Amino acid sequence: MSATVADLDPRTILLLGGLAIGVAFGAIARWSAFCVRGAVEDMIATPDAPRLRGYLLAAAVAVLGTQALVALGLLDLSKALYMPSLLPLGGVVLGGLAFGVGMVLAGGCGARLLVLAAGGNLRSLVTLMVLAIAAYATLRGLFALPRQAFSGATGVELKALGLADQSLAALPARIWGASSDWARGLVVAALTLPALAYVFRRRVAPRHLIGGALIGLLVPAGFAVTGILAVDEFNPTPAESITVTGPLAQTLIYGLTYTGATMDFAIAWVLGIPVGAALVALLRREARLEGFEGANHTRRYLVGGALMGVGGVLSIGCTIGQGLTGVSTLSIGSLLAIASIFVGAVLAMRWRQIVAVARQRIGGQPGTVGAVSHS
Repeated sequence: MSATVADLDPRTILLLGGLAIGVAFGAIARWSAFCVRGAVEDMIATPDAPRLRGYLLAAAVAVLGTQALVALGLLDLSKALYMPSLLPLGGVVLGGLAFGVGMVLAGGCGARLLVLAAGGNLRSLVTLMVLAIAAYATLRGLFALPRQAFSGATGVELKALGLADQSLAALPARIWGASSDWARGLVVAALTLPALAYVFRRRVAPRHLIGGALIGLLVPAGFAVTGILAVDEFNPTPAESITVTGPLAQTLIYGLTYTGATMDFAIAWVLGIPVGAALVALLRREARLEGFEGANHTRRYLVGGALMGVGGVLSIGCTIGQGLTGVSTLSIGSLLAIASIFVGAVLAMRWRQIVAVARQRIGGQPGTVGAVSHS
């Protein structure tokens, strides 16, 4: 007889669930060209902004799905990564800015690089290695103590302001005395309704919206796996969902120290992404080897990867971890982080435009306005 979910132990459910979500993300992201760096580029360059609309739809669906699980009493986010009472304000903002700049220099965020590497993009593969090393050094290595000191010194203790944690829903509850359910509903509406209005105001290629909606659903799916289906009463852990920077570093260490390491949801999810992306690349005959174009090209990617690794850990997440998963918890820190990432990316793109124009005027190499999102 075939086994059902109820017959599986929590750890097996956790790993299979993480792997399945990763495979789904990789396949959907490859098919739909889901790219947050591209979303920022669209925001600047075109009124249609198809990739921005896809990303905003993913965020809206993630919020609606996650908060539906909370409203039904199925999911407890009180101990989630994004909910401590100490808001590391300086780390979130500075890390987000650094990540945004790095994302532009490297041609995509960590999730996008995983998808591209699966199709044979060697630039992305090398940049991912640099990102993972920089992230681990910031998480537990050489930069860990300075990171902790900086985040602590620039942090804001929300309990001193009368807030129990980083939940945005605590604000209307405190200001107007609204019940927690009403406060949550108000915040969810305030976040999702404007986003959905913008998304559907213009007609864009359906794949961007379909891909965004499906990727958004993977966030509550991750919470459902870790916070509902795979709960271990003998080893309780906070619910988590999809994020890339930290898990990418953990995956690198897992690969280097396999016999002394333990697979978990985060590692399984990261390993699943290139599997799904590679399947789609092969089916669409898009797989091909691509390398660096020269020393300057290589330098830009490596610096971008390092900035994303350090920035992603400092800001406690990336465009996926903070921008989708964190925002779905209604975390104040997550909203600040993704806003900082977008600001950093816009500044980097504007700077590259200025440099390109300057080179043209002095008769040097024309340069490019920015790295194309598929590079």
